[in-house]
Amino acid sequence: MTSSTSAPPRRKSRTVLPATVTLAAWRMRQTWRLLVVTGLGMLVGVVIVCTTPFFSQVTLTAGLRSVLTATPPDSEVVIRTTALQLSTSIAAQNNKELGDFMRQHAGAYFSGPPHFTIQPPRLHVASFRAGDQLQLVGDSMQASAAHVELIKGRLPQATNSDEVEIAMTPTTADAIPATIGTVLTTTMGFLGSTAPIEVRLKLRLVGTFIPIPGDPYWHGETFSPGILGKDFTFFQALMSNDGFLATLTRLEDPLWPLLLDKPTLLWYYHLDVLHISMADLDDLIGKLNVTQLQITQQFGDTSTLEGTRLIGPPVESFGAPSTLEKYRDRVAVVQIPVNIVALQVFCLLLFFVSMMADLLVERQAEVIALLRSRGASRWQVFGSFVNQSIGLGVIVLVAGPLLAILTTRWIAQALLISADQGALNILAGNPLRIALGAGWYALAASLGAVIAMIVALRSSASRDVLEMRREAARATRAPLWQRLYLDIVAMIIALTGFGISLYVAHAGVFDTRVNLLIAAPLALIAPIFLVVAGVLCFLRFFPLLVRQAARFAARRPGAPPMLALAQIARAPRQAMRMVLLLALASSFAIFSLTFTASESQQILNVAAQQTGADFSGITQESAVVNTAVEQLTLAQRIAAYRKIPGVLSATLGFAADAVPAGGASTIPIAIRAVDPQTFVQTALWTDQDSSQSLPSLMSQLTRASTKLAIPAIVDALAWKNLHLTSGARFELSVQNSALLFAAVAEVQHIPTVNDSLDAPGTSDYTPPGGILVDYNVLAASYQTANLERLALNYVWLRTSDDPAVLTKIRAALSAGLLGLAPLNDRRAMIAALQYDPLYLDLIAVLGLGAIVTVLLALVGNLIASWLNARSRLLNFAVLRALGSAPWQLARVLIWEQGMVYAAALLLGILFGALLIATIVPVLVFVGAPNNGAAISSGEFYVIQHVLPVQIVLPPSLGAVFAGLILICVVALWMMARIVAKPSIGQTLRLNED
Repeated sequence: MTSSTSAPPRRKSRTVLPATVTLAAWRMRQTWRLLVVTGLGMLVGVVIVCTTPFFSQVTLTAGLRSVLTATPPDSEVVIRTTALQLSTSIAAQNNKELGDFMRQHAGAYFSGPPHFTIQPPRLHVASFRAGDQLQLVGDSMQASAAHVELIKGRLPQATNSDEVEIAMTPTTADAIPATIGTVLTTTMGFLGSTAPIEVRLKLRLVGTFIPIPGDPYWHGETFSPGILGKDFTFFQALMSNDGFLATLTRLEDPLWPLLLDKPTLLWYYHLDVLHISMADLDDLIGKLNVTQLQITQQFGDTSTLEGTRLIGPPVESFGAPSTLEKYRDRVAVVQIPVNIVALQVFCLLLFFVSMMADLLVERQAEVIALLRSRGASRWQVFGSFVNQSIGLGVIVLVAGPLLAILTTRWIAQALLISADQGALNILAGNPLRIALGAGWYALAASLGAVIAMIVALRSSASRDVLEMRREAARATRAPLWQRLYLDIVAMIIALTGFGISLYVAHAGVFDTRVNLLIAAPLALIAPIFLVVAGVLCFLRFFPLLVRQAARFAARRPGAPPMLALAQIARAPRQAMRMVLLLALASSFAIFSLTFTASESQQILNVAAQQTGADFSGITQESAVVNTAVEQLTLAQRIAAYRKIPGVLSATLGFAADAVPAGGASTIPIAIRAVDPQTFVQTALWTDQDSSQSLPSLMSQLTRASTKLAIPAIVDALAWKNLHLTSGARFELSVQNSALLFAAVAEVQHIPTVNDSLDAPGTSDYTPPGGILVDYNVLAASYQTANLERLALNYVWLRTSDDPAVLTKIRAALSAGLLGLAPLNDRRAMIAALQYDPLYLDLIAVLGLGAIVTVLLALVGNLIASWLNARSRLLNFAVLRALGSAPWQLARVLIWEQGMVYAAALLLGILFGALLIATIVPVLVFVGAPNNGAAISSGEFYVIQHVLPVQIVLPPSLGAVFAGLILICVVALWMMARIVAKPSIGQTLRLNED
């Protein structure tokens, strides 16, 4: 009997996953806490990267909609044409052709059908006095019934007679005079075969009405009598479109096919503002421009129409940019800094992720050595970390955009006013669809975080345990950035950026808007690279400084400082990472807080400079002749405004533009002639306007003794362009009269004279200079030269701050003989600028970035300190066994970590001050409305250096640093207590855990 032995069959592995994935999952159970913190940093980075475009779209959409709703005409696109022939059939054909054309080219952006109106030229009625005229306004009576209050009779209708029914306001009917049933006779001209023919047109008054006040439906028409020149009046009346067309149809005759008195036809198309977003802006501008061009080509001159064109604020007008184009230009100025700041925040978060990855490897150094000793290859160890990184990247790629939507909603609801929160509707609907809108941002951010983590892991995971222990005990290998001399590279980039920025700012090659588009990004990037270069240069010499400090400490009594410095000098890598992370985060926080406070202060300064007082503006009587008002004296006019409840002081003066006589300069000069006594009590005057106080300047006007010359306070721009010296005389043409002035003082700025404005989209704008003079002296000189009285046309008011009183003051100044147009309201301007969506866009990114980076920097440093202390527990236990007291060990750790935190905070303060000094004066800019009153983002000028930027250190800055120091102290105290307690046995048990 024979027997044989055979080897048992080898079992097939049931594992279907690669070894690296299995290893990654196994190690995740031991390192999940660090992985959670690392993943949190990656998630925050992706959320910020996705929140920036989401929030920008919300704020920019809110700003765009505020442009389109600032005034009723801002959202209207109007087809304006002149009718050569007009009848019911012709009007229907025109309506169809133009309607089809508009729907084809831009119909997606309009809401509902257009508002069609016919306006014949002003007609002379037989019963009117010579020179008086009647303006007929045609409309759909079915639509207009909801926009009028009927007083007597009825609204006009289409009839079968040869009469056109009309309706008037009671004021107009009384002024004509006319009553219900009155027939007014006028004529209309037709071009006959041989000569023009006039046909009598009868107008029957069938009702009186009052249009609803302020109703945008009437496009500014009040139907009240108006002044025509100085001696005549024009009246307005409402008629039915259908009735007028029916009458023209009955009058039609082959002998007069063409109208001599050509009616104007208007189609008002309203943009669907609530459904227009910032993403539609370029497409909307492009379609409106194409529509404007093609409508002129196709309908400009036809057999029935001539001069057809597209007009309105949303479209260009004779080469001047539209409000939409102005807004787009302003968006470009703001968006570039926003994106750069968001990128800077993301880079800080990437550094945090890479630091956590290094800690992850260091935490597993013993396990890596064990795996390598049992046959694991470097690729398997590295691959396990890569799988963990990719797993985190996939999680944050999915969760990041969804959390960004929630974050955007939260920030928008906290910052935007209720009127602007309607822009959140662009985030309404399916969250997955909206999240895909930021898919590329999320993919780039998560991929960048994964790559940063892999790069940080590669160098550490590829080393064996002996090399890792040697590196931990004493640094022998310079960091990658030192080997690549990235500090030198950053310095070169910073200096190059500063040079280009200075050239662009002072070369005068481009206009102010282009300068902002180029100089602002450079001014933001260059200091950032300068800070990075400074920090890296400090860290390059940090080991040398620590070694010198360790030698100095060795000569001094006390072991803890020497031991702490010696430990940092042997292995400075971790200390350098901690210093770099916290220094950059704290410097960014300092800059963000200071920028926000400085921007807020600049808003106050610009509003004061624009208005010159609490309220100011041009008087209503300057636009409408009012002889009774003109006869009042200056004191009587001031007293009338002082009677308004809540007005504390008032002053009147004269405001006009002048030009230098004799070709001395081409700069326009804005004149502000004031009453010195009341102007001192009313006007706002700051140190930025002049180093001299306002009472001192006004006394110079009244004391100045100049023969035949008007004493003038001149701003810096006019002083420079006119080449003035103290006491120098110059001549200005004021309302076509040459007057002689004498310069008695120079100031930086004169409120209400915007001497450094630039309108976006223009390159030929010349900022005006300004002078301030005594009204009484100017009026006397003007009357001597022209034998005419110089009218008072400008008002400044100082008022109470009570909100209820301010409401009444605004109502009193909005209409009547005391009304101001435009009304410059300082408080309203401040509120509008503070809640300007574009301003909030930048502030939100800065604030969110500062909070997140500082918190994560603290978390990263505390974790690094904790793991450093924990990895040295055995050393501390041995020192205790050798006789060291617990408090001595605690002092060693406090000295070591305290120096790291102190160095980081000091560097943060130093480089934060550098960012403030280099970025804040360039980046702080405020948009101000072109007339100082209408707060419309699209009509804002971009103001740069109108006033010198006042750098303001916010009170919260001290509180933030006190909080940082307190957190560091508490963390050091807790770690000191832990490392001072364990014995060797306790330490071994902790390490096993």
